Amino acid sequence: MPVMHDSEIQAMYSAELAERSARLADMAQLARSGTATDDDLETLRREAHTIKGTSRMMGYTAIGDAGYAVEQAVPRAAADPGVALAIEGVAAVMTGSIEADPDTGSPQLAAAVMRLADALEGKAPEPEPHPEHGEQPLEPFPIAAPGVPEGLIPGTDSHDLGGLLSNLDSWAFGETVRVDTSGLFRLINAICSLRIDTEVLETLVLATDGGTVAPEIMARLRAEVVRAGRDAGEVQRQAIDLASAPIAEITSTFSQLLRYLGRKTNKELRFELVGDELRADRQVLERLADPLRQLLVNAVHHGLESPEERQAAGKPRTGRVSLRARIKENTLEFTVEDDGRGVDWPAVHRLGVERGLIPARSPAEPDRLRSILFSDGFGTGSSTDLISGDGSGLAAMAEAVESLHGTFTFETTPGKGTTVVLSVPLSRALQDAVLIRAAGQQWGIPEIAVLGTTSLAAVGADGGLPGEVEWQGVTVPVHSFAGLAGLSGPGTPTSLLVVSSPGGPVGLAVDGVIGARQIAVRELGPLLSSVPHLTGAALLGGGDFVVLVDPVRLVARAGEAQGDGGTGDETRTRVLVVDDSLGVRQVVGSALGSAGFAVALAASADEALAHLDDHEVDAIVLDYVLPEMDGATLARTIRSLGIDAPIVVLSGLATPRDQALALQAGADLYFDKDDVRKGALAEALHRLVKAHAVA
Repeated sequence: MPVMHDSEIQAMYSAELAERSARLADMAQLARSGTATDDDLETLRREAHTIKGTSRMMGYTAIGDAGYAVEQAVPRAAADPGVALAIEGVAAVMTGSIEADPDTGSPQLAAAVMRLADALEGKAPEPEPHPEHGEQPLEPFPIAAPGVPEGLIPGTDSHDLGGLLSNLDSWAFGETVRVDTSGLFRLINAICSLRIDTEVLETLVLATDGGTVAPEIMARLRAEVVRAGRDAGEVQRQAIDLASAPIAEITSTFSQLLRYLGRKTNKELRFELVGDELRADRQVLERLADPLRQLLVNAVHHGLESPEERQAAGKPRTGRVSLRARIKENTLEFTVEDDGRGVDWPAVHRLGVERGLIPARSPAEPDRLRSILFSDGFGTGSSTDLISGDGSGLAAMAEAVESLHGTFTFETTPGKGTTVVLSVPLSRALQDAVLIRAAGQQWGIPEIAVLGTTSLAAVGADGGLPGEVEWQGVTVPVHSFAGLAGLSGPGTPTSLLVVSSPGGPVGLAVDGVIGARQIAVRELGPLLSSVPHLTGAALLGGGDFVVLVDPVRLVARAGEAQGDGGTGDETRTRVLVVDDSLGVRQVVGSALGSAGFAVALAASADEALAHLDDHEVDAIVLDYVLPEMDGATLARTIRSLGIDAPIVVLSGLATPRDQALALQAGADLYFDKDDVRKGALAEALHRLVKAHAVA
């Protein structure tokens, strides 16, 4: 049984919830009466926040969500007695919900939170039903964050690649963020200043149109550009600050958790927490809360020895567990460390063999075994001496860090202890990336994952792509970036990008390294649910576009290829993707490459016809709207050349008549780009190619 679901710890949690919910009710009563001070309101918010964190830690999602709803409602409680009364109602039924389903909670809790939501919207409260009057259970309902207007859905702009992109704010849709009012008005002032700067720029640019530019106007134009850039930077900084929170918001329950674990496991421990006063993007912190909690549980439950074991080993009876946070440039770094027994690598090897993750005869070397600690398969089954609960904690931690485009390192020494370092971008929206060229396209790699760059010639690999090279005294395996992404195109690898991975440094051979750039990230949405190594996109200005690649997930594809025999391009289904949008070519091409196709890219009808003149293909994917000709005309031209490979037409703009014309011209299928987002394209191509081969 997982430690956090132990009956003794459950009893402690129940007692704490009763105490804190009672304080919630007391503070809400003061707010309702109009006598609550600022300190009372802060106590109300803090108690709700702690209930949220502790309940989620214990697996009581519904109670945690109720705590979150109260926390968000606190600013309205002092001014609106109806909101304060609704908070009292939520507090009154929290403890009784412990016996209900952890995910949905009790009907009473659901009803109470619904009344709180109604109060925030200014609706008159419904009469409270009473069980003795024949109350019927209410259906559970999703708790929406207060303050988010119904129907407010993030939109797209003209740079959304025909609907393939989604805004970053969809990642956090449904959440509200508490902000400082003075900070909000500083941001408004900065935005107004930036708007004035842009109006001046527009006037000056118009003054330069159609004639010789006077020196004084050019000097003024340069000065205004500098001013606008400075103001834009200030707007960006203030906007990010408004969405930030102290790290203490996710660490406030950790000390209590470790006391629980120490008492339950009869271990003496000292917990050190450093840096929790620092601030970071609230979205980033929320994503890391559970992974950090799991690492601390592992450290206490399976890392630290008993006092007697430590004493016999010549260690202090009291073990040490620490969590340190620091900010370095634009990176947030967490270090979780213990001075316990370390990982038992022979046991890892044995479990890996039992679960079929490694061959029975593979050597039990830590460097080879390290990566399987973070695989989903390693954690299946019952609890082990290595990982708490069902063993999924480290895999979930790795997934969370990778979802933030971050990295982690895991170091352990038998008898000495274990250190895990998580490094993620300080902001979810703004990141530093290294831009590279590969397969005739431009790509972005999160800078946080890049250990270094060099030329292939500098490491003695200018005569072809080697299997491994020596880099800074370490043997590094080397893979083709384009090959792992499933793409072919112009260009020859000349540079080596060394990236971090759970198994150690890995080299990616690329056509060139452009340099580092700070970018604003856009999510790629449902299209790439089956392409985990493509994680986002960014507009670079001037019409340039870059797709972001997670190198850890890309490198994982190398292991998958080795596991299935390393299928090469010569045996894969060949697909030509034709689209005049660079972003669409990269996104669709990479999605198909990940689905097992060998993909070639063409930017125009002329390029497509030239490729078809020199190469055979098994299928063609083309955009309906192309500069030289529409998709129907291109499909008809391809068929006139005697090419009978299946053709799939894509478009986000074509009318039903256009669709009919494309099919009449010889296309086999037509997809709206929204259908592509749902992952249907790869499946359809596999089906068409198979049917064509049989015919």
